[in-house]
Amino acid sequence: MAEPTGTAGPAGDRDGTAEGLREAVTGIWCAVLGVDHVGPQDDFFLEGGDSGLAVETALSLRALTGTELDLDILYQYPRFGELLAALTGPPATATGEQRPLTPAEERLWIAERLRPGSPQYHIAALYRFPGGIDVLRLRAALDALAARHGALRRGFEAPGRAVTAERVSVPCRWLDARGVPEPALRELIDDYARAPFDLSRPPLLRALAVDRGDQGTLLLLTVHHLVCDGASLALLEDGLGRLYSAAPGPGGQQAAPPRERPSAAASRLLDRDESRAWWRRTLAGCPRGIALPHDLPRPAVPDGAGAVHTLVCDPQLLDRMAEMAARERLSPYMTWTVAYAAGLLALTGQRDLVAGVAVSSRSGEQRDEIGMFVDPLPLRLRLPEGVTARDLARQVRRGLTEALAHQGVPFQAIVAELGAQGEPGRAPLVQTGLTYLDASGCVLRLDGLRARRELLPTGTAKYELLWSVTRQADRTVAEFEYLSGLFSAERAAEAHTVMMAAAQAAFSRPDEPLRAPGPAPVPVPGPVPAPVSGPVAAGGRPLPELVRLHARQRPDAPALRHRDTELSYRELDARALAVAAGLRAAGLGRGSVVAVPMPRGAGTVLACLGIHYAGCAYLPLDPDQPPDRLRTAVRGVADAALVAGQAPPGLPPELPLLRLEDMPADPAGRAAGTVPVPVTGEDIAYLMSTSGSTGRPKTVVIPHRGISRLVPDAEGLAIRADDRVAHVCNPAFDAATLEVWGALGAGALLVVGDKEDVLSPARLRAFLAEHRITVLGLPTALLNTVIDFAPDALGGVRLLVFGGEKADEERLARLLAGRPPARVVNVYGPTENTTVSTLQQVTAADLEPGPLPIGRALSGSTAHALGPDGRPVAPGEEGELYVGGDGLAHGYHGNPALTAASFVPDPFGGRAGGRLYRTGDRVRPRPDGTFLFLGRTDDQVKVRGFRVELGEIELALRSLPGVTDAVAFARATPDGTELLACVAGGAGLPDAAALTGELRGTLPPYMVPAVVVTDRLPLNANGKVDRAALLAWLPRDLPRPGAPGGGAAGTDPVAEGVTALWCDALGVDRAHPDDSFVAGGGHSIKALKLLARVDEKFGTAVDLADFFADPTLGGLIAAVRQEDGGPAGRPPAASG
Repeated sequence: MAEPTGTAGPAGDRDGTAEGLREAVTGIWCAVLGVDHVGPQDDFFLEGGDSGLAVETALSLRALTGTELDLDILYQYPRFGELLAALTGPPATATGEQRPLTPAEERLWIAERLRPGSPQYHIAALYRFPGGIDVLRLRAALDALAARHGALRRGFEAPGRAVTAERVSVPCRWLDARGVPEPALRELIDDYARAPFDLSRPPLLRALAVDRGDQGTLLLLTVHHLVCDGASLALLEDGLGRLYSAAPGPGGQQAAPPRERPSAAASRLLDRDESRAWWRRTLAGCPRGIALPHDLPRPAVPDGAGAVHTLVCDPQLLDRMAEMAARERLSPYMTWTVAYAAGLLALTGQRDLVAGVAVSSRSGEQRDEIGMFVDPLPLRLRLPEGVTARDLARQVRRGLTEALAHQGVPFQAIVAELGAQGEPGRAPLVQTGLTYLDASGCVLRLDGLRARRELLPTGTAKYELLWSVTRQADRTVAEFEYLSGLFSAERAAEAHTVMMAAAQAAFSRPDEPLRAPGPAPVPVPGPVPAPVSGPVAAGGRPLPELVRLHARQRPDAPALRHRDTELSYRELDARALAVAAGLRAAGLGRGSVVAVPMPRGAGTVLACLGIHYAGCAYLPLDPDQPPDRLRTAVRGVADAALVAGQAPPGLPPELPLLRLEDMPADPAGRAAGTVPVPVTGEDIAYLMSTSGSTGRPKTVVIPHRGISRLVPDAEGLAIRADDRVAHVCNPAFDAATLEVWGALGAGALLVVGDKEDVLSPARLRAFLAEHRITVLGLPTALLNTVIDFAPDALGGVRLLVFGGEKADEERLARLLAGRPPARVVNVYGPTENTTVSTLQQVTAADLEPGPLPIGRALSGSTAHALGPDGRPVAPGEEGELYVGGDGLAHGYHGNPALTAASFVPDPFGGRAGGRLYRTGDRVRPRPDGTFLFLGRTDDQVKVRGFRVELGEIELALRSLPGVTDAVAFARATPDGTELLACVAGGAGLPDAAALTGELRGTLPPYMVPAVVVTDRLPLNANGKVDRAALLAWLPRDLPRPGAPGGGAAGTDPVAEGVTALWCDALGVDRAHPDDSFVAGGGHSIKALKLLARVDEKFGTAVDLADFFADPTLGGLIAAVRQEDGGPAGRPPAASG
């Protein structure tokens, strides 16, 4: 290890006595602090020490004593006498010059290359002088300042080198703005502050002097962060003021540029290998992101636009912070880090956080140099239950001092070490940061004039959230800088208020546990979707009571029609009682389960109502399904089966078989009894068999209360007695619940449609017109077909209900623009919550902002979007949808383990034993309380290490012109997972190559599937897209969408040459066009070198930002071809 800075001499020169140790410690102290002598009561920090110098001194003392001293030893013993006593007692525990960029410079230079011309890292300081200034002297002083500081003569060139010029002239513009209105002047100043720098042409400093006449002079200094940090700005102000007073005027002699002192950081930091190991240990298993409560959906690629919300800190808070700082030996930055951590805990509820902290790499020798000496480091904060502010203070002190000691590993290297390259649209590892600056003495003095610094916003943000605290002469100000693509101004203001309140609480009660938000929604702006709950209509009467009520009050009203058969409510009641009598005669009663393997028809409706009258529950089954599946669904679940005509194959021979024709109606009602068996809301109404991931069906058990909440006048779905309701859904599909029982519970007419009527748009049009249907429910895929081929069929419908799959906004817009139904409602709901959980009325206005939401929770129901920690996510964030309330199923028949895993305790409802169902659906709550459906959690697949949501691909495809339907798949191949998509459309549908090209403009390359075009997607018996049939139909040999030229790289000079450069840059032997540069270990500097070599070989300049938009080999090959005038884009995907 190199000799530590500031020691009096080599450690071996000591004489081994206490006096020798005293002399050596004195030498270190004096050298680091730049003082001539030291006394026992001298305080390290009062003499000018800071956190960086404290670590430097501790490392020198380690080398001096040969012991592992604590790195925060200066905080423990800040007085010289105390420190010496501790060291002598028992051992403590544990230009034209060119050069490479420093890590701090490299980070900012890469950021500039990714967002060329952005003012993100401009420092714009405005000074308001009460009188006039001499612009000629100002120019001379600026030039002299640049002559004294190499950073102000420094430029930056590809592929990552700093070049210091011998001499520069600082641009200084004078503007006469007397009489210019304030708004126009402010716009001009902002424009000047945000104008881009050419990083290759120093100086990266400029000035604007604005003459305001009697109102004085404004001076704007704009400097790039690459050459100036917060401490350097104070040096710049001081130096400029001194040189202005001494400036000889234009043509005066500039001082000869001093030789720059190399950074001493390397000599005072621990061994790099040791530091890398420390970072790996410290950050092992840490979270890679933070759940900030933003209310806007996360953009795929943030544009860097930002804004600032400012609060003035309460003096009482500052007093309490000072008390803790004194007691716990905290620097101001450490103290504010405690406040910052408490605020993040209050905002996010996360108890394991990684936050960005700004640390200085400036050595004692560089204390008077202007330059960029600030690096971000990841600080891990663990905040277990019961942690107090005082506990946190000690954790922060130790964590920061340890991090300072290991800052020789730059942030970029830490990210690479952990493999934490980040997700699309998010920065790696750290998305929030904290800065603190004591600017209480920061003024610019130009002779007798004096002006305080006013930092101007640049309209950008460096992090998703940056908390910048500045101590000014008369107050301390906290600024909440945020990405305006994530936070609205209102959400940012309220979130900042929450952070400040948390800091107040932490320092007011430092020995009480810090509070995280409880299970209730986070108290920050906008509505985190609150549960919606209300009473069930009609007092929650079980359905049999409602049907009998209509039979008594309106006995001759039509109830059920199928083809030429029509039953009144009196006849329906009598027939159902006869069925109930037959079941009771067979020994079946309350709690028994009767399978109904019958197709849609009047007999099936009679059978199910009769089963209810008998107090039993029905199990509807599709008679056309494979016999083995039918047998599996029935065995162990049903006590008997009720059929009409011949029984379907597959029923177990031991299952009692009853026939509907053996149960004739008894008009007098004597055989069946005069009343049905009484049931309660908790009695089982029906069981529904759904697909399971294991291949065995799951059987969902639904109570009567679930049906009761849907009829007769459920919110948004009210069916009237004069309605004619179409029954077009498969009885084994839970959408039939709303059709059948919604109609009969309301006293309406239920009209049964045949299969042929449903699957042909023309036949469905005729069916609706013939029976004057007013209420219709359709699966989304079937509705899409109707809109495409028979849009006029729906004009006479009063209430159209659709759901089951994502809505198609373009089709709905066409429907609404034509002759639409009076009311169109999009519903969402799993079988486990009785058909409907949320609903959204659809208007043209709903389709304008973007994807159609699935709406709010139905009355009598609840809905929450929860994160992995079980807490509600904020609007704009992604969560899993949990539903509950009166529609919730009892669980899965015969499967208590699956029931317990899927139906979890409800911490929000306040009802003993309340539960929620985990839908497995990903949603994004919106500020208005509705939910946007994103896809299934199990639609998430991994492709070459990237997480991919198939629903996102489908959404992107459906948004393309000409596309009417799209389904995405993931298929395992010997080379890994491949993505496929089947697309249907009309006559104007583009070919697969064009669709693939369009997708490349909206999706990252690893999400672009091989596309197959067809005229129509097949539907299954329930009217949904038959994904299994599609996947079986797709060919096995679809070309991958990234394959260059459709052939081997060796047959293509561009592909061959780029591939060779790529492999050389990453140190690999082979590469595939879909390989990611980042996933292969590449980083920004490697990318710049690769692009420089590509430019050298092919004469094509590929921009860094464009490269990282598609950081794959295939993307780079396509970019080179495009620049070279060859065919743009990649070769076409498959079509067929």
